[in-house]
Amino acid sequence: MPTMLRVDVDGDKITVFLGDRPVFAHAPNSPFVLVGSGAGRFSVRGGHWRITDSNSKLTPLTRAQYDQRRNSIRFSGGDYSLTFHISETEGNLVLTPQRATTGLNRVVLHFSAILGQGVYGGGAQYGSLDLRGHLLPLWVHEKRVGRESIRLPLFTGSGHHATFFPQPTFFTQDGMFVHIDSPVYGALDFRSPRHHRVLLWELPSAVVAGVEENIPKLMQRMSRVLGRQPVLPRWCVEGVWLEVCGGAPDLLAMLDEVVSAGASVSALCLRDWSGSRDTKRGPQVFYDWVINQELYPRLDELLVELAASGVRTLAYTNPHISIEGRLFAEASMRGYLIRKPEGGNLLNDMGGLVAGHLDLTNNEACAWYKDIVKNNIFQLGFSGYCADMGNFLPAHAVLHSGESANRMHNRWPVLWAKLNREAIREAGRRATDAVFYSHTGYGGSGGQIMLSSTGEHSAGWGKVDGLPSALNASLTLACSGVGLSFSDIRGQSSPAARGEGELFLRWSEYAAFTPVMRLPLPEGRLPTGMERRPLDKFARLTRIHAKLAPYMVACIKENAAAGIPVMRPLFMEFPEDGKAYHVRDAYMLGRELLVAPVMGGRKQGRRVYLPAGYWIHMWSGRPYMGGEHDIEAPLGQPPVFYKADGSFSDLFGKIMFA
Repeated sequence: MPTMLRVDVDGDKITVFLGDRPVFAHAPNSPFVLVGSGAGRFSVRGGHWRITDSNSKLTPLTRAQYDQRRNSIRFSGGDYSLTFHISETEGNLVLTPQRATTGLNRVVLHFSAILGQGVYGGGAQYGSLDLRGHLLPLWVHEKRVGRESIRLPLFTGSGHHATFFPQPTFFTQDGMFVHIDSPVYGALDFRSPRHHRVLLWELPSAVVAGVEENIPKLMQRMSRVLGRQPVLPRWCVEGVWLEVCGGAPDLLAMLDEVVSAGASVSALCLRDWSGSRDTKRGPQVFYDWVINQELYPRLDELLVELAASGVRTLAYTNPHISIEGRLFAEASMRGYLIRKPEGGNLLNDMGGLVAGHLDLTNNEACAWYKDIVKNNIFQLGFSGYCADMGNFLPAHAVLHSGESANRMHNRWPVLWAKLNREAIREAGRRATDAVFYSHTGYGGSGGQIMLSSTGEHSAGWGKVDGLPSALNASLTLACSGVGLSFSDIRGQSSPAARGEGELFLRWSEYAAFTPVMRLPLPEGRLPTGMERRPLDKFARLTRIHAKLAPYMVACIKENAAAGIPVMRPLFMEFPEDGKAYHVRDAYMLGRELLVAPVMGGRKQGRRVYLPAGYWIHMWSGRPYMGGEHDIEAPLGQPPVFYKADGSFSDLFGKIMFA
């Protein structure tokens, strides 16, 4: 591979290039680095974090000196200095801090921006695909639905950037990516037309940047740095996943009702397999990761019977342990739980259940928990599980590693994903046979998670909290190197959703054209008010999803091999099409399907932009050329088009008969 890295020195100006693309430039009146020192304060209540900083002054490092022999640049100004080592690895620029003034713990880096070019990534973002003009806090948030009401006081007053899965990674429309290796609090600031700013409360371990001639090639390069998700088991895409509660009789009755309506069911997710407790918030899963024999007697036999009928089962778990359970005493005795500053286990009310928390920095604790997964989940006959709540780490927690909880906060979901990926491997289960999924993450999660949920959404049409936000989160995750994601059908926490067939069906239409189609049924039964007609339409959509399995498997394999996400923005497939960069309400599912879901209520159609080419409307078989078209979309038939000359056109042509 030819050398891409070049450093140009022109007087007191230094510019670092990869190929012909400037990654960053320094000049005395426009410095690359600003630094300072400060003391942050962190507190959280009810899932809302408040973060304040005692320092408001940053010092620009206006002087720079390039040492060609040592491949380093020393920046200095005021009482501070900072030296970066510069190297090239596999064609990427790697910046590594070498020496810095003692006490320096605030840093701002400026990367070159090109006027008018979009910027993408940042993890799961809910309101915007193009991030220009936005400032994104780098902090794993714990707030659930109601994203529009969240206030993040330090870096932004906008709540819709609060996310379970932030990531310090972005790429630009002209083909450059930047990834920051740092777990600390910070922000990505894309509000300036002149540069992209990265703010951190610590020097990063490294900064990696890469360039390519187009975005598909850039995704391959970027995903080699970030890690890729494995190929999922085929059964994951062969029908709907139903999350159920209430015990074996209710489970079987609900399954029979859905299957009798003609639905294709590939998996049942038994959320309360470990039991439940009645709380002020209603029934809550009991955090004791042992089978509850009262709710699920002879569950091992039932799981075998279900598997024989083609239905897999998934469990639920999280890193919390109820003080009333059988596992708590053992975890406490062995010192496997997070501690309080004054000593003793740190306990919290987790929605009506008091629980301790597994210390993910303790290798022995992680090994103990992996044995629980292997013995209590996989040996019982489950094919996978939801690894939930990897975002909870109290600000005052004392960890086995001795590191501060605030410094480990963003790394917590990465450690949680790593534990679960290792548990599957150590159980002797291949990634093509078993799966876990999670909705939390940070930089480094992409190579550990198998499948990502986009988190919790309000049951409605809200742009940053409802159905449209689910699509936006999947596309921004795709732009962050996480190419396998899905959302829960119909959202959460809205009584209206239980009787509103339109939102349910529109969300189901969208989910049918995503890697996993999943419907939570928290009451253990179908939603009240879902009459036969909506159920029939839903069943048909599950059959459509199942018939897409050969194509979906091919897309998943491409993501695993090349880092090209399964769901992708139009511009990722058509990088030369300028209009594609402005489309945020449609996407490509693989290379051959264009999906334009209906994202609003009381609509029977929508306008769809098709890139240049010859497209076939999936439901009518009518051909369309590139351009904008008004497309009818009755319930059950979202606007979907396939390439007439694609490898799977015969399969797509039969979908209308599902």
